[in-house]
Amino acid sequence: MGDPVFIFGDTDAAWLTARHLRAAGAEVIVASGRTPLETPPAAGRLPETPGVELLPGAVPTGCRGAAGAFEVSLVVGGRPITRAVSAVVIAEAEERLPLLAAYGVAPAAGVVSLSRFGRDELSPDAAAGKGPQVVFISGLFTESHPHMAAEVMRAALKLQTERGVHAAILTGNLKVASNGLEALCREARAAGVLFVKFTGTRPEIRQGADGRVSIDFIDELTADAGRMRPQLLVVDEQPAPSRAASELARVFGLETDGSGFGQADNVHRLPVATNRRGIVVAGGARSIGADPATEAASAVLEILGAVAAAPGDRAAIEPGRCIRCLTCLRVCPHHAVTLESRPAVAPAACERCGICAAECPRGAIRIPGLEADALPAEITPAASTAAPRLVAFCCSRSAALAARSAEVLDREALTVVEVPCAGRISPQMLLGPFGRGAEGVLVLTCHADNCHSREGRGFAHRRTELAAAFLALSGIGADRIKVVSLAANMASEFAQTVADFRRNLLTLRT
Repeated sequence: MGDPVFIFGDTDAAWLTARHLRAAGAEVIVASGRTPLETPPAAGRLPETPGVELLPGAVPTGCRGAAGAFEVSLVVGGRPITRAVSAVVIAEAEERLPLLAAYGVAPAAGVVSLSRFGRDELSPDAAAGKGPQVVFISGLFTESHPHMAAEVMRAALKLQTERGVHAAILTGNLKVASNGLEALCREARAAGVLFVKFTGTRPEIRQGADGRVSIDFIDELTADAGRMRPQLLVVDEQPAPSRAASELARVFGLETDGSGFGQADNVHRLPVATNRRGIVVAGGARSIGADPATEAASAVLEILGAVAAAPGDRAAIEPGRCIRCLTCLRVCPHHAVTLESRPAVAPAACERCGICAAECPRGAIRIPGLEADALPAEITPAASTAAPRLVAFCCSRSAALAARSAEVLDREALTVVEVPCAGRISPQMLLGPFGRGAEGVLVLTCHADNCHSREGRGFAHRRTELAAAFLALSGIGADRIKVVSLAANMASEFAQTVADFRRNLLTLRT
């Protein structure tokens, strides 16, 4: 592999990844902001051998380069250092933020957060009394997380079956969209755990001077007023990346999800990939509740594949055309554009999405097989037909796959142009077909959060809107161009989109 793999974190996922890499013959650097590095018992500590460098108390400050040739800058013990590495694994821990304030309660003898309940095994003794003795809140005022919902149900089930303590779960939207959670919910119900769901009016929670709470509510099924005064209220928590994980995502230029974890909500990133080839996230830096062993194995496979991948025909910037406007540097979602004396593309980092080529104001970026002036030559309609002749630009990961299996009438009047990402479709490509006899142009993109390059779909939509405005001003008509989002399994929707668009174009002939 050449240079070592840089692993930041001392979690189970971090140590397991390091052990797998050492077994594969790769050298590793394990770093953490903590001093000394913690050793999770499940993973075991790596021996300090020539193939393992340990950097406790490390703070990464920058990362340059691409897969196979990264340069990571750090401060260790107040001293700046750099390390040449082939890949980066971020495996920091997550945090859990108690939602006590969201429910208007404070920690007390009668109120605890979910993690403290589990850690201190706080639970009342079984005692006679009306109503539940322990009440859990899960996703009542905020969206719950499946992992949090699972913890709540397991804790309530354990109290009910092992301690004989009557437990209840108050919820608004109980997240069970994960393996085994629906079955766990049914098991808890069968054991006697009371589930109270609120879809409209929320319950009123009051905390007394003694720390205990009273909960007044209206039963949505019977419309009867009810009150609970449990011995203990257990409040759920919101998973979040640690401060260290959030800073690492910023330093390494990673797209994050809505909660700030270092992996965007994008199906193409699963299980551990990021927007930068050769940089992966695992464990708590990516999500909560993931199995460390699975995360570690996935991380190793991902980085070995990224480092071994041949660059192929990637984007290249022509120095004679480039005016150093840095548009390519700004728009590249994969951090493939570097800046030395002039902008350049690192082949190992380029995903060949074409966003930079479509945005370049000087046309200075070339991608073999995806040149804007070459693509229009491919879209000459095959034969004369009564059906309106269409050109459909399709993302190769979504609509193009749907197009191959779609049953489209008058297919000879439809020219499908595949692009690696809809972000490659430039204004020149959108307008060119009209000069070659096409009566309409379809732009078929991925759905939101399904774009491999994340930003490509947005660029395509904006450029299509601009092209439609130009067609309106020129008298051709804005209705002759349309953008639609389709997935790879939407063959029937592809055929329907083409049929509907053709019907609209036929009305424009009169």
